[in-house]
Amino acid sequence: MTAHRWIGVPLAAVAAALLLVASGCETTWPVDIYEPAGAGLAGKRTFAWSGGELGTVAAVDPTVAASTDLHIRDAVVAGLVLKGYTQVADASSADMLVSYQVVGSRRVVTSERPRFNAPLPDDVLMQSRPQPPAASELPRERTVRDGTVVVFVDEPGTERLLWRGEITAETRPTSGENAIHTAAQMASAIVEKFPQRVAGP
Repeated sequence: MTAHRWIGVPLAAVAAALLLVASGCETTWPVDIYEPAGAGLAGKRTFAWSGGELGTVAAVDPTVAASTDLHIRDAVVAGLVLKGYTQVADASSADMLVSYQVVGSRRVVTSERPRFNAPLPDDVLMQSRPQPPAASELPRERTVRDGTVVVFVDEPGTERLLWRGEITAETRPTSGENAIHTAAQMASAIVEKFPQRVAGP
C-alpha cells in the first residue's frame, strides 16, 4: 500500500474490524472528499483494482475478510463503471489505481443524564448532614464503535493520491453478514461522489 495509507489501528480495535462498520438501519452517510488540484479525473478513462485493507487483518476471520473484499470490490467497480470508466486487468496500462481501507475503533464516552428522584431543596436544607447525590445524577458511560471506509484513487507509477472518499460513522455491530452489507453500502455511497467521466476519444 502507498505511504498515505493508515498503518495502525487504535489499541481498542475490536477483533473484527468489519463488525465495527455494521450500522443496522443506517443507509446514508456524509462523505468526506479530498481531490488535489490538477487531478484531472474526469478526463481519465480506465482504472485497475489494487486491493484493500481490513483493519487488523490477523484478527478478521479469513472467510469474512474474503467475502467483504469481494463485496466492496463489486460495489466500487460497479460505481465507477456507472460513472463512465472502464476497468482493466493490467495496472500498468490503467489511468487510475483503486483501493480501499476499512478501519474500526472503540471509545468510551460520558453523557450527562437528568437528575431523577433528587431530594427537594427544602428537604436538603432541613437535613443535619449533606445527602449523597442520587445514583441517576452520575454521568453515564457507554462504548461507542466507529467504523470508517475509505476509497483511494492513485496515479499509476507515481502512486500520487488523485482522490479519496471517506465515510466515518458511529456504528451498532450486529452480525458479520450485516457488516459486510454495510461496508459495501458505504463503499458504494463513496463512489457516488466520484467525478463523472467526460466523454472523449
